[in-house]
Amino acid sequence: MPTPEAHYRTIIGQQEERILPFLRTFEALQEQMHLAKLKEHKQALFDKVGDLFPPLNTELEGLTPPPALADFHQQWREAVAQLEDAYTSFLSASEFNPLVAYFQSRRAFTLGKFALYSLRAQLPTLQPYWVLPEVLPHLTDLETPVAGVETGTGVMHRPATDNHGEYSLYVPENYDPQKRWPLIITLHGGHGRGDDYLLTWLRPAKSKGYVVLSPKSLDRTWAIHQPGIDIRSILSIVEELLDEYAIDTGRLFATGLSDGGTFSYAIGLSCPKLFAGIAPIAGVLGPWAVPEESKKLPMFIVHGAKDFIFPVDMARAAYTLFSENGFENVTYKELPEWGHAYTYSINETLVLPWFESLPSRALA
Repeated sequence: MPTPEAHYRTIIGQQEERILPFLRTFEALQEQMHLAKLKEHKQALFDKVGDLFPPLNTELEGLTPPPALADFHQQWREAVAQLEDAYTSFLSASEFNPLVAYFQSRRAFTLGKFALYSLRAQLPTLQPYWVLPEVLPHLTDLETPVAGVETGTGVMHRPATDNHGEYSLYVPENYDPQKRWPLIITLHGGHGRGDDYLLTWLRPAKSKGYVVLSPKSLDRTWAIHQPGIDIRSILSIVEELLDEYAIDTGRLFATGLSDGGTFSYAIGLSCPKLFAGIAPIAGVLGPWAVPEESKKLPMFIVHGAKDFIFPVDMARAAYTLFSENGFENVTYKELPEWGHAYTYSINETLVLPWFESLPSRALA
């Protein structure tokens, strides 16, 4: 007969097996989201997930954890509650005014995922979710801290100061100050958050060894018409990180989604000598002055042919403008079936491989 702890862990393991498909399904939905197709998305999600959460909650209510796992049990219940909120909020969204429910759903999904990530050592069935498949055999190495390193690693959320806005940060758990680590600055979309968008980069960064900085805009979105406001904030954060971590200054990258894609143009073209490359996703090129030295800046423009916020013609025009004005390394990738949504697989399969293909800025 199994011990109480073994029985408890068996039940949690079975719940993990039911949660994992939900995480992947909801993530995929975020990447293919189109508010005009909300009814179809809701039905497709329900068809795949069904009545998942009430049975989980009933099971947890009747489950008594061993004393040593009481804290874990409470945290697991809170994570499940956040995921349930994400699911029910999305299903309750009105087709006529969906944004409030949609943003509530996305926020709950973010909080639920951060809760699960903090518990990952005790959730072996969910561990494949946090890394790319090819590095799963090396997960133990990725999770093993280097002896003597006291600098913070993992996911961190830091408050605003007089010099900069709040930001979220991911530093690989196996961070070693004896080597230099590349840094990706990743910029959220309009009305978004840095902690939320950080999650689109967590899996590839953990798998491939990148520090990720995901700052929050000082206002509700980036200061597109006065970019210096947010650029100063971001550069102040970078200066702090350079003092705290062993960052490879020849391998700094910037990318972002929607308004964040637009602002990755802004910061890249304003500070071209700082970056090894930028990758604007679903963004637009603003009317900024472009210094001559920015023509050497590698750029990877990604846009969906079905973008319903910034029509694809805007991205095509930007690429044409760069091509006709002497920019030396501009790549354009148009995604025929994508609209304007989140970027998990885009970051993993397109943007990160492009970043990795670039030479260090110091050697370029």
